[in-house]
Amino acid sequence: MGGYTKERLLSQEEMQEAMELYHSLSNVEYWQYYNLFKVERCEIPASAQNSGFMKTLHKRARTENQIGSGYFLKYPPGSFTKVHTDNTSDMTLVTLLESKDLVGGWSVVNARYEQSGRPSHMEAVREKGKDFYGDAIIPDVIDINDGETLCYGPDLQHGVSRVYEGHRIVLVTWWSNSRS
Repeated sequence: MGGYTKERLLSQEEMQEAMELYHSLSNVEYWQYYNLFKVERCEIPASAQNSGFMKTLHKRARTENQIGSGYFLKYPPGSFTKVHTDNTSDMTLVTLLESKDLVGGWSVVNARYEQSGRPSHMEAVREKGKDFYGDAIIPDVIDINDGETLCYGPDLQHGVSRVYEGHRIVLVTWWSNSRS
């Protein structure tokens, strides 16, 4: 698990509070929203910044961090997020609130290839100067369940595979250190 943690941060009550807020808001359907494709998105209103679930996420993000943005995403069939980094935030927290009849829609990361000794019985053929050590080249699927939160920094390459059936609803918050 390089570059991220998977944690259960929100209580059942906080999960319910987040879902109630989600259902009270109007989603906007996007063909493309930056790295997001065919998703439904809605902003967390300023009035909800002090809700219980947001306080819990803020505590995990560390008290010196301030929310950069927060929103809900619904991934219906055909939606996905291209692999990218969140280099404008210090920490991203993505909580899976609901996955219903979901086929596809996996959270994916590109993990770093760390150098290890090559066994003497195995050959290595590569282009000159291309050893890939330290590069984020290993696609990895993260098994995440409803109620779990992925926590990662600005350099992790991540995305969501195409949803084939069902849907997933996530709460995304970006946190940044106060800057002058």
